[in-house]
Amino acid sequence: MQDRLSASPRRPVTMAEVNQAWLDRVNRARQSAAERIGVDVSEMLPPRDGSTGEAAEAAPSTEAAAPQPEPAAVAAAAAPEPAPQPEPAAAAQAAPVAAAEVAPAEASPAADAAATVEAQTPTAVQSNGSAAAAAADRVAPVGRAAVLESFEPGQEGINRREFLSYAWGGALTLLTLESGLATYQFMYPRFREGEFGGKFLLGAATVLPQIGIDPEGNSTGKFWLINTDDGPRALYMVCTHLGCLYKWEPSNNRFECPCHGSKFNREGHYIEGPAPRSLDQFLVEIVEDGSIVATTEDAGDFISAPALPSPDAEVVVDTGKRLQGKPKALSPAKAVPS
Repeated sequence: MQDRLSASPRRPVTMAEVNQAWLDRVNRARQSAAERIGVDVSEMLPPRDGSTGEAAEAAPSTEAAAPQPEPAAVAAAAAPEPAPQPEPAAAAQAAPVAAAEVAPAEASPAADAAATVEAQTPTAVQSNGSAAAAAADRVAPVGRAAVLESFEPGQEGINRREFLSYAWGGALTLLTLESGLATYQFMYPRFREGEFGGKFLLGAATVLPQIGIDPEGNSTGKFWLINTDDGPRALYMVCTHLGCLYKWEPSNNRFECPCHGSKFNREGHYIEGPAPRSLDQFLVEIVEDGSIVATTEDAGDFISAPALPSPDAEVVVDTGKRLQGKPKALSPAKAVPS
């Protein structure tokens, strides 16, 4: 028998027969695996037409509902993605079983190629699923970045640079206001009543010294108060020469400066000496029934005193308003050289 078998010629195996035998073994292994896991073997077969849309639409979704994509991610998600093959878990479980059933068969190049293709099919499905998940992960940061870009700087507070800018601006504004206020107060000082630079309420006209009587000095207001036929006058106590304080000399019935000898009559007109002009005078107001009825006026060549309308009129001296004395050439009391 051995000799007869060895003598008979051996028919060569064709590639088609090898492929058919391999496919039969694969189908048997797939059928066995389907029976073990309790699924239909048709669900484990890949689509023959190459399309994946119908199978994907028919298969129920096993994944949890994904959150609604952000507006910036809608455009990226709109691109078509390869749909996963039906039941990737079942196919993954069937592959090891099929490999175990076919393992005893004789190895051949065609069989190895077919096994490689079949074994890579679940991996491709899983890879497609992983690619979709990775794409979703890449899209999500883009959406968050778009939302963050909608916020403008400075909405939730100010930074250090803005704070310093505001602080410097406020400090400069405050300094400018204080400087302006100090300048205004220096140019237009405000004095309280009864102090030099303010008003002095002397009372009714009856308090004035009699006409022809020596003048009365007021050291607080720095003026000499005299009463003349024209009305009361308030003469500034400072000499018009170099600022010395002149005095009233009753024996001579005139004002004399002890510094350089300038002399002025009872009404403050220049008589003689180095003084360039007559004595300066403060503004005198005559108030009656709450209204000012007369004031000291500068008439050009001379200074006129306010007239008293009645003995009950009040006299007010405003030391904040000074009238400059007239030049000595216009003085009616100027001494005539002998």
